[in-house]
Amino acid sequence: MDLPPDTVLIFDQDDDLIVFESFVHATNYLEAIDVSEGEYPAAYSPDARVLALTAPQGPEGPVDLTKTDSSDLADLERRVARYWQRHHVGHPPRDPLRTARFLIDRDNQPRKGWLSRVTGLLKRNSPEGESTSSHHDHSTEQGGGGR
Repeated sequence: MDLPPDTVLIFDQDDDLIVFESFVHATNYLEAIDVSEGEYPAAYSPDARVLALTAPQGPEGPVDLTKTDSSDLADLERRVARYWQRHHVGHPPRDPLRTARFLIDRDNQPRKGWLSRVTGLLKRNSPEGESTSSHHDHSTEQGGGGR
């Protein structure tokens, strides 16, 4: 289970987890104002190296992310376990490496647009044998307050 070499796990104040494939992705995504205000209290590499997340030029400047000499596996594992408890109820927590891989893979899945999701729901919820024009008429009736 190889991860990109500069994978970053960042936790916000609510212990939500964001995983980035590189330092560049992380610093381009995060806003300096949020970093300045302490929105992200913890950042780690998958091997539990503590990363320093700063906005040295203030809330309007760039975000910096640097490796430190510290590591804290216990805190990283606790935060990852809390993430799983909150967002994947009923699933056992995964270790930090597997969690990072899971989130990277999930985020790289092609996403359907809202129109194809709605169309899929309409097809799934309609009676069998109903024609495409019936789908349109049925949705028009519901939208117009009919029935």
